[in-house]
Amino acid sequence: MERDGFPYKVVIAAMGVLGGAMGVIINTNGILFAAVIRDMGFRAGDLSVYYTILYLVSALSVTFTSRWFFTARHRAVMAALGTLYTAPFAAMCLYSRLWHWYAAAAVSGFGYSCMLVSVTTTLNNWFAARRGMVAGVALSASGVTGALLAPVFARCIQAFGWRPTALLIGALAFMLIVPAGAFWLIPDPSECGLRPWGEAPAAESEAPRTALSVPGYVFVLCMIALAGTNALFQFNLQLPLFARSLGWSLAAGAALTSCSMIGNIAGKVVLGMAIDALGVYRAAILLAGAMAGAFVLFQTFPGFFPALCLGGVLFGGCYSVGSMLLPQLALAIWGRQTYRPYVSRLSAVNSFVAAFSGSAFPYLYDFTGGWTAVLVLCFADCVVAGLIFAWLGRRAGK
Repeated sequence: MERDGFPYKVVIAAMGVLGGAMGVIINTNGILFAAVIRDMGFRAGDLSVYYTILYLVSALSVTFTSRWFFTARHRAVMAALGTLYTAPFAAMCLYSRLWHWYAAAAVSGFGYSCMLVSVTTTLNNWFAARRGMVAGVALSASGVTGALLAPVFARCIQAFGWRPTALLIGALAFMLIVPAGAFWLIPDPSECGLRPWGEAPAAESEAPRTALSVPGYVFVLCMIALAGTNALFQFNLQLPLFARSLGWSLAAGAALTSCSMIGNIAGKVVLGMAIDALGVYRAAILLAGAMAGAFVLFQTFPGFFPALCLGGVLFGGCYSVGSMLLPQLALAIWGRQTYRPYVSRLSAVNSFVAAFSGSAFPYLYDFTGGWTAVLVLCFADCVVAGLIFAWLGRRAGK
């Protein structure tokens, strides 16, 4: 990291950590688990408890692990967390009972808990200018990695089986997370005798703001808006079933899922640019509006596949909520000096809600006999979030 140059190593480290943690494992895990279900005879619902346990443990431990990362020896902490996250996944090649996966989810959930918080907060600390665009480019690595490796892992499963592929996935994630995170993910530029990129030398530091300067109900409103829209990413798992219910083929369902991944990648970059150009509140309103438009297209044009694909792209923006919007919104509300604990708390709420939303959508579909109730609920969630973001912006005078 050159003293007066762009801190490219921090950006590369962020891409490596999220590319391994989310792109290699989370965004491709469905392919592996489908093969596990076929081979081991598990019920899909039983194995899906893995995700519930992982996100619950992550929610319960994120406050502790993020504080550990920022106050202790961050290199050792990231190496330890990366190992705890990836090793149980690689060890799936040895599992034979369902409880093995449950135990692995508990250990991996602890390791995964602060990956997103540590990366997004570190990027905020290092960049004073173009913060949104830089974060969007770095965070899009998870979508790119997942999109590129998903077909590779599928072929590996066909050629070698799911057990060697699980070992490969875990090893590759480890090689991306641990070296990059341990050596280059330095939490604050002051540790290197530097200042945030884009900050003028004579710029005065932001006056500290205590948590008491922001009413408690603001946190509650942020929690409602962010957790609700972030949980919508679980609907991505249902897109193939949704397409089949409309009379489309499985290939069409896969294409719809690919469209959502395009929205995942492009949405983070576009949202980052919008934050830089319009401010976080207006950008958040646009994101909520785009997501609401996706569910309008899903409900209004079930027989017109191009409209469904457009809806899939817009829907993919939901992946930007927890990774991009949450830390930027917290920074705008609570300020650089005091926002970090709120990022951890909001991330914990997001993980807790995500732990249960994955099963809520299919259960609602089963109970109502269709997807209309799910689509209406998701649309209403986006509208409520947009109104909250608008109120927060008005309160801040922006």
